[in-house]
Amino acid sequence: MNAEQRAARGQRAELALEEFFAPAMREAREAYLAAMTRIAANEPWESSKISKLAIAQTVIDMIDQHMRTAIMDGADASRAVEHARRIEDIPERRRTLLRSLGVTL
Repeated sequence: MNAEQRAARGQRAELALEEFFAPAMREAREAYLAAMTRIAANEPWESSKISKLAIAQTVIDMIDQHMRTAIMDGADASRAVEHARRIEDIPERRRTLLRSLGVTL
């Protein structure tokens, strides 16, 4: 996947996270926490139920982290694409001069 594709993927991930995933994950986390609290208070011997809810929370966290990683990768790729475009805008003679002076482009 090239930098432009990664940048576009990151933008799509950010939009999806903001519009769909973040609200759904927030609601699920709240529901799971409420259920865990209810079970711990009313059925403390049901540790398997609490464990299952904790695993579900972990899955939500993993999805959230995956989305945020894609967003960060897209942002990095977007900066790289912009940097490449700025370098392309520099006339060839000036790029050659800058490179001869040891400037990293």
